Amino acid sequence: MQPRRKQTPITIRSDRAAARLKLLTRNGRSQADVVEEALERLPLPPLDDEAIERRLEELNALIAKVPKGGLTMKEFDALEYDENGDPR
Repeated sequence: MQPRRKQTPITIRSDRAAARLKLLTRNGRSQADVVEEALERLPLPPLDDEAIERRLEELNALIAKVPKGGLTMKEFDALEYDENGDPR
């Protein structure tokens, strides 16, 4: 385990989760221990070849829908902003 100052901090954006974590660490357990224990209980998603192939097909189908070409940033700026840089 790395020293605390070298570890990546975890940001909790849910008030409910933060309150629950506060309750679970009242007895002196570290937040990292509580989070690690919770993550160990979650099952890992299956990563078989078939699932990977399906996911790649889904991603390729989404990518195929994205229009090719499009506007350059210079063309977009010319349409959206006047010569003074103000929005049209």
